[in-house]
Amino acid sequence: MKLSCDIVQDLLPLYEDNLCSQATREAVEEHLRECETCGKQHTAVQELTEPEVVVKPKHEKKATAKSFKKIRNRWIASIVVILLLIPVLYLGVGQVRGVGPSFSNLRQIYLGNRFMQCMEAGEYEKAFEYLNLEDTKQRWLEEGNIPAEELDHFEEDTKARFMELGEELEQAGGIQNVRYIGVNGYADHFVGDYEYEIWFAAEYKGVDRQIILWVTKDGVDSGHAELSLTDPLEAMVSWNYTMYNQYTGVDISDDHGT
Repeated sequence: MKLSCDIVQDLLPLYEDNLCSQATREAVEEHLRECETCGKQHTAVQELTEPEVVVKPKHEKKATAKSFKKIRNRWIASIVVILLLIPVLYLGVGQVRGVGPSFSNLRQIYLGNRFMQCMEAGEYEKAFEYLNLEDTKQRWLEEGNIPAEELDHFEEDTKARFMELGEELEQAGGIQNVRYIGVNGYADHFVGDYEYEIWFAAEYKGVDRQIILWVTKDGVDSGHAELSLTDPLEAMVSWNYTMYNQYTGVDISDDHGT
């Protein structure tokens, strides 16, 4: 029975696996002997075919252990990937909704947390480093309510007042048990930057109080502890209102909401 090259090419896999009839096998072999092209291809396929690996009895246990180890490693890798995806998805939801932690406000949340941690620890000089002094000074210069020469030592003046208030806060017992509550965001119409409202709770004078910080990527702009500006805690978190009063002699407590 004469076969064409195309038919032989189709039959070669069956021929190699001994799945064809004897008559077909003989016809394929006859063609391979006569057709140099098909014969070379058949030889090449045989050379590329990997020999079947036979696991010897004494190695069976080791081979099984390796197989289970590979499966276990794949499961571990899958679990790690899922765990890594959870915070990414969580931040992604916050990014879309504009509420809660997101990729855009991680820095602001970090700055707000560090400020409150320093306040709780009584490290007021370190807390001062998280204030957004530059934007506040620039805004006041643009408003023109305070002479520019009076703001020449704005950073030194603010630090001195902040540290004085820190001593008063220590005498009042300081704050304890600071907890992060949540975050919301909106565009700040004063500094032209996106500002986040970050909420905390803390114990102060035996009362659990809510403290709100307004934070940009450059630091803490201001805050509110739902107290009068005469209270050291309120005066510190509302540091820009405190300094504005000091420079102008104008009481802006009403604007502050106290």
